Amino acid sequence: MLLQVAVDTGPTVGLVVAALLGAIPILGIMGWTAVKILGPIGQAFARRIGGRSADEEFMENRVESLAQELDQLKLQLAETQDRVDFAERLLAQHRQADQLPRG
Repeated sequence: MLLQVAVDTGPTVGLVVAALLGAIPILGIMGWTAVKILGPIGQAFARRIGGRSADEEFMENRVESLAQELDQLKLQLAETQDRVDFAERLLAQHRQADQLPRG
């Protein structure tokens, strides 16, 4: 009868390399997921620590857009006033021509 002795040599280099190569895509997916999930959370946390909330940013953007709209309306009103002044001058010239004596 033969006596068999089991010798545990541990994992071979090939098995370790295969395990590492198999783990790289998994670690990459986990890292990408962490960035996608924790990115917005980190940004919100940073805004909270900095004392600025999303509402304040929204209000600043809204005020800025309203200021731009107001400037545009001022320009349009000035242009309209110029046109009204021009029309009044034309009407005044027409009345003066009617008041001249016909000869």
